[in-house]
Amino acid sequence: MHLPLLQRARFQDVRVRPLLALLLLLALVAGPLAVAPSADAATKKPLDIVKIVYDPAGRDTWKNGHLNKEYIVLKNTGKKTLSLTGYTLRDNGPQRFRFPKGTKIKPGKTLTIRSGKGKNTSSTLYWGTKSYIWNNTHDTARTYNSKGKKLESCAYKKLTKKATKKYVRTTATTAYC
Repeated sequence: MHLPLLQRARFQDVRVRPLLALLLLLALVAGPLAVAPSADAATKKPLDIVKIVYDPAGRDTWKNGHLNKEYIVLKNTGKKTLSLTGYTLRDNGPQRFRFPKGTKIKPGKTLTIRSGKGKNTSSTLYWGTKSYIWNNTHDTARTYNSKGKKLESCAYKKLTKKATKKYVRTTATTAYC
């Protein structure tokens, strides 16, 4: 006896449904196990923007001493020394800082980049500009690896008391990323 096509389809659907439900359940249970990230993948990003002093106290005098009071702090949150050769730091405008060849940051250590001129050390680098980098009202700091891949961004808006999805917490002078 031949069942009409519609009846056969319904019959097949009824037989297949429990099998599909079982396969879906197995996929839900086994899926996370099969694609669980390794312990290394679960670690925090190795280079973290920690703080930006975007409006140092006092009048903007455009003098090197005051320019150097404006700075950004980066931290190596990884477990290995990080070579920053070829890495860049940018703001929302055209300013770009390229880390000098041989720049390294040890695990747990910070590196400060000041806007003005000065002598680079292992813990402080100088952008070398004659102007301020970070806008006093709002801006975004972004770090890129040597291949140009964006690693992190930190957007701030002056006097943002609570961090939001868009902006980090700030005071009148400092963004905490």
